[in-house]
Amino acid sequence: MSELNAVVGEALELFVDAVERVPEGSWDEPSILDEWSVRELVGHVTGSATKVALLLEGGETWQTPSEPADWVCPDPASRLREIGGRIERALPGADLESPRPSPAGEVPLRQAVAFPVADLAMHAWDLRRSCGGSAEFSEGLLRYCQGLIDSVPEEMMRGKGGFAPATTPPATATPTDRLMAHLGRSAA
Repeated sequence: MSELNAVVGEALELFVDAVERVPEGSWDEPSILDEWSVRELVGHVTGSATKVALLLEGGETWQTPSEPADWVCPDPASRLREIGGRIERALPGADLESPRPSPAGEVPLRQAVAFPVADLAMHAWDLRRSCGGSAEFSEGLLRYCQGLIDSVPEEMMRGKGGFAPATTPPATATPTDRLMAHLGRSAA
């Protein structure tokens, strides 16, 4: 199994697990991301998962982050598993060097899926924190997300629609919590 197969599978599973742990009655509560409720956060990430599937399948995709709008899904975990099945079927035969459109222009598929895959992982952490829990990334997923973050110039990363200024993690923060603090999340 390639590293990409492993991180895509782990990121999706982390998010599905976080969705399954959303307490009943919490869907319209605010998430830790000021602009979104828990439902809207799940809607945004479902769009990111769909984008990964479409990119792998060679389908038409959009070039902006997924907007949740008034997203409603009666069974979001099942919907995510369905998208995961599409990803699982498409990934082994995908030519990761084939060109795909991206906000940065045409790039290899491997690069085009990087942001939406990292979105799945990072927002799994956000969702778990929003519902009073925590999420930890494996060493491979942590390395994948950190590599992506390191590849983005600071001014782009913190620009409009980007990440908030870094926060200071507590001394007891896990590696995942430290990564998320770098992205402006509070690990406390």
